Amino acid sequence: MAEIILFPGQGAQYSGMAKDLYDNNPRAEVTLNKIFKALDFDLKTIMFEEDERLNQTEFTQPALFAHSLAVIAAADIGGDFVLGHSLGELPALVHAGVLSLSDGVKIVQKRGELMSRSEGGKMAAVIGMDYADLIELCESVSDDTVKVSPANINAPDQVVVSGDVEAVDSFSNKAKEHGARRVMPLNVSGAFHSHLMKDAQDEFRTFVESIEFKDAKIPVIQNVSAQPETDSETIKKQLVEQITSPVRFVECIETAVENGVTSGLEVGPKKVLNGLTRKINKSIKVKNIDTLDQVKEYSDD
Repeated sequence: MAEIILFPGQGAQYSGMAKDLYDNNPRAEVTLNKIFKALDFDLKTIMFEEDERLNQTEFTQPALFAHSLAVIAAADIGGDFVLGHSLGELPALVHAGVLSLSDGVKIVQKRGELMSRSEGGKMAAVIGMDYADLIELCESVSDDTVKVSPANINAPDQVVVSGDVEAVDSFSNKAKEHGARRVMPLNVSGAFHSHLMKDAQDEFRTFVESIEFKDAKIPVIQNVSAQPETDSETIKKQLVEQITSPVRFVECIETAVENGVTSGLEVGPKKVLNGLTRKINKSIKVKNIDTLDQVKEYSDD
């Protein structure tokens, strides 16, 4: 019986996130203060107060990183595997001992900056479409000049596509004819996990070359391979590849089940991954820890 620790990605943030942990749990306060002091902007205000910057990628990513690691510190969590959704892979790497907290902060700040600067493109959530049909439609509306492809394979009936505006619009217009129940454009600053992130990826690769990655103490099921990884060089390479590659969350959860995982713990804001995991495989029972009360419940179990 193994447990997987799940780290959420963008979209889970909310105003006031982690404030109750900061105010009432000394371990969370120490962790958050280290993160706040390492940044050149006021993340504390962005997270704890009503601040429109929270939904801007360059600030969203450090906020989610901080909240997840505050929960880890507050609840003294272990785990047999870790899995982060997109941005969530970074706090997962800190928890697994691959990155130091200070290096994790540097990387999450750089990643957020680079992704926020990548203008152009579009993303859309597709509900209720067969995956093989989705791939076929992506290919049929793409050519040498414009492309659309899967970005987040979140659940059997939920996939996010990403790419050039014209290709995403063409896909969206035809998707219902191919079995989709709904297609919803996403309010994001760029076409994440697509070919349009190539420049950001190249700059990110150069940046992480100077940072020390250690072998993982806890296997990391990475978004790119959907396999448990412990080798530091493999993890670094795939962290970079992730910027233009799809988040294969469905396969990641299936891999966890194959490796004996029966329970999960989602650490950080809301419980998005809890819901997605249930859709993929109900054999994994996932709890989530977001608030101080949930930390206390977990510690009392």
